[in-house]
Amino acid sequence: MSLEISLLSNAIGAKISGLNLEESLNAKEITLLIQTWHEHGVICIPNQTLTEAQQVQFGQYFGELVSTLGEYKISTTHPSIMYVTNEKDNGEYVGALPDGEMFFHSDMCYVEKPSMATILYAIHIPSKGGNTLFANMYKAYQALSAEMKDKIAALKAVHSYEPGDNATMSVGRLKAPTGHNARRFAHPMVCTHPVTKQKALYVNRLMTESVVGLDKGASDALLEQLFDHQEQAQFTYEHRWTPGDLVMWDNRCVLHARQNFDAQELRKLRRITIKGDAIQ
Repeated sequence: MSLEISLLSNAIGAKISGLNLEESLNAKEITLLIQTWHEHGVICIPNQTLTEAQQVQFGQYFGELVSTLGEYKISTTHPSIMYVTNEKDNGEYVGALPDGEMFFHSDMCYVEKPSMATILYAIHIPSKGGNTLFANMYKAYQALSAEMKDKIAALKAVHSYEPGDNATMSVGRLKAPTGHNARRFAHPMVCTHPVTKQKALYVNRLMTESVVGLDKGASDALLEQLFDHQEQAQFTYEHRWTPGDLVMWDNRCVLHARQNFDAQELRKLRRITIKGDAIQ
C-alpha cells in the first residue's frame, strides 16, 4: 500500500491518502499514523466506507476508548460510539449536538482526565455550512508575548460543561443533558504535551469559565484576550466535510469549532474518543 501525506493547511493538519481502513493496518502503517498525528495535530483520511466496528478498530490503534453518555444515541455494537446528528425520532433529537454553531473548545476538558483524541467519520453532510474549524494551540502559545507567557505560566483555569455567566458566554453555551450534573475541573492554562514535549495554550471560549485566583473582571478580561488571540486565522484550518472523511485530532494541542448550517438538512457524523491522562 502506497501512502501519501500532504498538508491540510500551513497552520495545522495533514491528509493521509492510500489507506483502506476497512482492512486491518499493519504495525508500520499504525506507527506512521501515530507519528503523523503527533506531528500535525489533525489527520484526515478521506474516501472511507466504514462500519461501526471498523471505526472502533481504528480508534483502538491509539488507545482505550471512552464510553458515551447514555443520554445520547449510541451504538448497539460498542459503547464508545456516539452519533453527532440532527436526526429526529418522534420529533425529538436522537443524537448529540444536533445543530447550530459551536465555539472553539477541547473535548472533555471539564473532567480530570480529558479525552486524548476525537475521531469523527462523516456519513451525511449538508450542502453548505457545518464545517469544522481547527486551531493549533502550539502556535498560539508560541506567538504570545514573553510577558503573557510569564503571566499565565503558573495559572489554572476552570473548565465547565455548562459554563457560567462570564463575559464570553452570553450565547453558545452548552447545556447538560436532563438529570446530568454540571461538571467542572481546573487545568493549567499552559500544558506540555506528553509525547512532543511542546507547550500549548489550554483554554477555550466554549468551556473555560474562569481563572483560578483572579476576580471576575480580571479573569474575564484575561480570557477574552487569550480567546481572541488563539482564534486568529493564522492558527486555524477550516475543514469542509465530504462523506467518507475520517478526521482525528489531538485534544491536548488542538481546539475545534463548528459553523452553523441549515437545520432542515441532515448532518450526521459518527464519533469516538480516546481516553487521556491529566493535563500537565
